[in-house]
Amino acid sequence: MSDVLVQIADIHFGAEHEAAIKSAIGQINEIAPDAIIVCGDLTQRGKRSEFSDAKNWLTHFDFPILVVPGNHDTPLLNLWTRMRSAFARYHEFFDTISSPISVSHGKITGLNTARGWQVRRNWAEGSVNLDALDNVLKQGSDAEKQPFILACHHPFLSPPKAPMVTATRRGILASGRIAEAGVEILLTGHVHTPSATVYREKSGQYLAISAGTLSTRLREYPPSFNVLNIDDEYISVSVYAFNGIEFDRVDLGRWTRKSLEPFA
Repeated sequence: MSDVLVQIADIHFGAEHEAAIKSAIGQINEIAPDAIIVCGDLTQRGKRSEFSDAKNWLTHFDFPILVVPGNHDTPLLNLWTRMRSAFARYHEFFDTISSPISVSHGKITGLNTARGWQVRRNWAEGSVNLDALDNVLKQGSDAEKQPFILACHHPFLSPPKAPMVTATRRGILASGRIAEAGVEILLTGHVHTPSATVYREKSGQYLAISAGTLSTRLREYPPSFNVLNIDDEYISVSVYAFNGIEFDRVDLGRWTRKSLEPFA
């Protein structure tokens, strides 16, 4: 038995790529995944109209959906709201699809790594609340409580060769904790470029997969989304890249689940 998952990130409604998001509806429905995971930045400026457009777009898919917020999903121009209730609008529109979902190989859950503001110059960078991470991981002996896939917006560790270098607070510690907890896959966005990287920690290992963007805010890669195929032995990742008319499939890699060694 296999699970087919679609990973989307950085749609940025308000700066969306209109042709790509329209074409993606038909392409994703043709793939017919077991679940869709949206790794943040559904909006550009956190406007209600942008949240509404994002929610309406997701209604085109009749599959389980898990959404996590990104740094753009806070009110950009309303500093007071960003400080007091940064994610109120996000919760208003997406609370019903922010809960963990299960597929045949286990549970997929989300973590908010975005912040409305931070005491550093680049507030858009990620930050991991380790207590929140521990709560999500639900450490203990009950494997059913532990996610095998964790989704968030910001990579814990900056993806190699990505055009954007990230600096997620407590990302190094978080990387070690998910490896120790047995998380197999970390799904992220933010860098607007697809990638897949195996991270090996002292206590375990996991595959970090970043998705591209379906917006006009491109960084050296066309609009795209990822498709994961997971069976008992392998994890395969493909990128669906928009060529201006339709999506072309590009295989990103295949790994054995037990060792995360590349497999041709």
